[in-house]
Amino acid sequence: MGVGVGIFLMVLGAILAFAVKTDVPGINVNTLGVILLLIGLVAFVYSLIFWSALTPWGRRRVNARRRMVGLEPPVELDEEPPPPFPDPPPFPDPPPPP
Repeated sequence: MGVGVGIFLMVLGAILAFAVKTDVPGINVNTLGVILLLIGLVAFVYSLIFWSALTPWGRRRVNARRRMVGLEPPVELDEEPPPPFPDPPPFPDPPPPP
């Protein structure tokens, strides 16, 4: 059961326990609502306890160390910057009018 199921059961139990005023032969609706409310609360707390991000009992995070290869200082290259783009060719003269 997850957090959503726990909340759903708590809401359903609260509705049956506090909002429904009816008599069903053989079933006490208010008691059923309280039971569902408690089951939903237990499911919600259980989900939070065993949620891996919030507990020490969940998955452990492993910090792996990476071995650095090539710890030599960077080599500086003496290169000239590329020449700028050449000027575009001039537009040709427009043809003479007829």
